[in-house]
Amino acid sequence: MRIAWGVAVAALGLVIAQVAWDDPKDPGDEARADARRLHCLSARQRPGLVEAAVRLGVAAPGSTATGTGFRPKHGDRVTAATTLDAWNRTSRADFDWACTALAALTGPKTVQDPAPKPTLWRRVAANPTFTLVLGAFLTLGTQRSTERSVRRQALADQLNTAAAEYLKAAHAARLARAADKATDRAGLEGRRVDLGSAILRAGLPTAERRNLDGLLGTAHDVLVGSAFRPRPAEEAVRRLETALGRAVRGESVVEVVAP
Repeated sequence: MRIAWGVAVAALGLVIAQVAWDDPKDPGDEARADARRLHCLSARQRPGLVEAAVRLGVAAPGSTATGTGFRPKHGDRVTAATTLDAWNRTSRADFDWACTALAALTGPKTVQDPAPKPTLWRRVAANPTFTLVLGAFLTLGTQRSTERSVRRQALADQLNTAAAEYLKAAHAARLARAADKATDRAGLEGRRVDLGSAILRAGLPTAERRNLDGLLGTAHDVLVGSAFRPRPAEEAVRRLETALGRAVRGESVVEVVAP
């Protein structure tokens, strides 16, 4: 089971890595960028391109779209006057910034960037391999839960059987001693060992397991001790029976304290 979980986790990691790394560049990006530049450098859009550049701080106020009347800016420094075509070639990043803003307002959809790609987790969720891995996780989780449930039920059944056998022997021993008759001490001791083992395997919290062990030890000592007294023996067996019943039902047995 641990190996299966490890394989599933590794597969999930590979899916995420594949989706994160397998992000090829859209072949249409370059074509859109070229179309956008042609749009911005058209005679109709050149004045708007200059205005956008000035507003975005990459051109000095007073720049014009005609001749060499365009004056680029780099930070606070105004560089030599040039043409828009030359600016496109020498300062591509600044040109594209102003041009993209202008195209978003004036250009057709063909020159505008598409909607952002989905987030990484959306792309991972849409990956077919992720669906398979998720299904494997769900299957493993269900299987593990079922196995735990079956194991708990099996241990509860073992505890129930061992408790019934011991209590049957304990009641017989109590009645026999109360009537001054012989008791099957070897049989009672064997049932005690079986019950103690079942308590240990039941997976109970430490406090509850210790309490059950204490109740079992008290009842057993009263039943086989030399100074037998019927009423304390009956009370000890009753307490043990109550605690074992609660343990089998999955209830706390801490409240049932040994006398």
